Amino acid sequence: MTRIERIAPLLEALSDEAFEDFLAAASHAAGSGTIYETLSPTEKAEIDAAMARLDADEGVPYDELKARLAAKLKAAGL
Repeated sequence: MTRIERIAPLLEALSDEAFEDFLAAASHAAGSGTIYETLSPTEKAEIDAAMARLDADEGVPYDELKARLAAKLKAAGL
């Protein structure tokens, strides 16, 4: 049995909406583009500046980052 023969019944069982969602996800996953390519010039500049700061050893120590994230998650009730 081929892969197509094995997956066809599963695809047939999907609702039209679920099938469209599946196709969109599969198309996105198979695409060659990156998320970075979809960003605006401003967003790219912010990321590039942050990377330059990290390269210059101006990052946040891991323990501080971990504490900041924990505080934000706690404030959000997560």
